Amino acid sequence: MRSTFKVLFYLKRNKDKKQPVVPVMGRITVNGSISQFSAKLSVPESLWEVNGGRAKGRSVEAERINRHLDNIRTQIGKHYQSICDRDSFVTAEKVKNAYLGFGEKYRLLLESFEKFTSDLQKRVGIDRSYGTWKRYHKSIDHLRSFMHREYHVSDIPLAELEQSFIEQYHVYLKSILGLKPMTVSGYLKCLKYVVKIAFNNGWMPRNPFALYQYTAPNPVRNFLTEEELRRMMTTRLRYRRQDYNRDMFLFSCFTGICYADMASLTYDQLEQDTNGDWWLSGNRQKTETKYVVKLLPYPLFILDKYRGLAGNRYLFKLSSLDSIDDSLKNIARECGIDKQLSFHIARHTYATTICLSNGVSLEALSKMLGHKHITTTQIYAKVTQPMIDREINMLREKLGSKFSI
Repeated sequence: MRSTFKVLFYLKRNKDKKQPVVPVMGRITVNGSISQFSAKLSVPESLWEVNGGRAKGRSVEAERINRHLDNIRTQIGKHYQSICDRDSFVTAEKVKNAYLGFGEKYRLLLESFEKFTSDLQKRVGIDRSYGTWKRYHKSIDHLRSFMHREYHVSDIPLAELEQSFIEQYHVYLKSILGLKPMTVSGYLKCLKYVVKIAFNNGWMPRNPFALYQYTAPNPVRNFLTEEELRRMMTTRLRYRRQDYNRDMFLFSCFTGICYADMASLTYDQLEQDTNGDWWLSGNRQKTETKYVVKLLPYPLFILDKYRGLAGNRYLFKLSSLDSIDDSLKNIARECGIDKQLSFHIARHTYATTICLSNGVSLEALSKMLGHKHITTTQIYAKVTQPMIDREINMLREKLGSKFSI
């Protein structure tokens, strides 16, 4: 015989206390057995419809509340159906425990984070970069310290997460650790993504961070000017390791290929066309998007200079990204460049100084950089004074004497 099943919501009023908003409770009924739970939501009493067990009206707030309640009802319904299909009996308490994630085992945040990061590490060099894994790995340390400081716990059940958790974590990263906005944004995205995966896997009844948004202000993207690039190419350096790291950086400046993709470049990716020109193509580790680059004379010179040094398969043998970035800071000083260099600046230099400043279209540049969306390429598009001069000169030629006095 099919069991009877119902979910309804009601307000938990406090007669002895005036409340501007009242907590919403849920009640699960299965064959006469009843189990109650918190909907983790509070609403103004004037907005509540007792008979319907939901917010009344069509205001934005009412729709938000009802959407939240409908999501809970749907999730509970899924757990109820799953128990019915699996077990010979079902009770309200059993359904509630399944909804709250209190089944055979709690699903914990750090535990889930560590599992995801471990799986991610296996994909490094295949379809994920080392930098991505490193960011998630570092996130675990920050989350562990945050929970110990704010909640005095070593881990927390996924079902107990609230939006306030990520809000407090944001404050912790920004104020206590003093991290920069872009770094904070990266760690918040890691947390949101892992929780989203947990929700999609059915490990938690709802996604508490779904509506939380934080967009870091766009930082100033540095790049080398033509004069700085020439200085980088011609300055004599003291150490062979510096010379090699400088050449790897310059290869990226003239091709736009990022560190992760350069580290995995093979001779199979080199192709020569019918005109005798050489091309490099491949799929980016970060996005799996195809990139195609025609090799200019200087990167061809670097290829010939180090041919065979990394063996017969790979083009180059790069040091770790941290090591190269540290080396670039010393190289910049020796070259008289007053900029905080990192390997990624080479990609911006290629986009701005090599391509856009010399008339390459944004659409073509997007293809060469391997971007999925042209909006990403626009981040690299710096409007320089020479570019403005060139466009104005072209405009002057086109207008001619049309508007002469």
